[in-house]
Amino acid sequence: MKYYKKSNSRTQSLRLFFFLSVISFTVSLNCLQNLFAKETDYFPPALGPTLSWEGGVNGITTPRGRKNGFTMNKIPNAGLTLYLPLSLDWNLGLNLDLTYNNHSFLMKYNYNSKKEEYMDKDRFQFNYVSIAPTFNHSGFNIGFSFGIPVGGIYEGIDIPAVQLNNLWEVKAGWTYPIYYDATGKLNFYINANYALNGVYKNFVQDDPLRDIVPAIEPQTITNYYNPRPAGVQIGFNFLFSLIILPDEYYE
Repeated sequence: MKYYKKSNSRTQSLRLFFFLSVISFTVSLNCLQNLFAKETDYFPPALGPTLSWEGGVNGITTPRGRKNGFTMNKIPNAGLTLYLPLSLDWNLGLNLDLTYNNHSFLMKYNYNSKKEEYMDKDRFQFNYVSIAPTFNHSGFNIGFSFGIPVGGIYEGIDIPAVQLNNLWEVKAGWTYPIYYDATGKLNFYINANYALNGVYKNFVQDDPLRDIVPAIEPQTITNYYNPRPAGVQIGFNFLFSLIILPDEYYE
């Protein structure tokens, strides 16, 4: 039992470190951005396309004999962003993203003690149509995402959507306006996301590796090991103004 307690504690510590690091980074960038802010940073309601690239890992402990690995998505996330200002005086707004998201991670197994490395690794990708409301204050973003599964794939083998859960995620990040005028605004952003629930409805039954990497006694495979994607997105959006402000505002 000592092994499991130590493993669980280490995983929780890594998750806490991951989010504290992202929050510290984004707050620091936010402070720098405020040094160059205008007297008012109000921007009108806007709508436009968004495109991002994501790299990710499985954010939860694996069964013995397996190890998590990082990978980049092969295709970008894409969709639409709606921005709604919440104050005329403060740089405070609400982003509503409707996107096609891809979450990927590597799973390594078949450890070779002589070479001290895992000989096999499989790439998993899960696809979702997601809606994500996030609050934005002076560039700092925080919110959540709800994803409906479209399907998944690992090493060329399809994972049916009926085997997958709807996915709830927390998100935090930072947005920087590269350029804006009366037409709209071009933004660069970086976001971190972590799933609050596992991807499979029944991991014990539908685990693709259950026959390839069976449980090592006395451990048993349970839904505790149901993968939870964690990742970082880097992207751009261009938001077209739905209300045209006077030209003096952009001078």
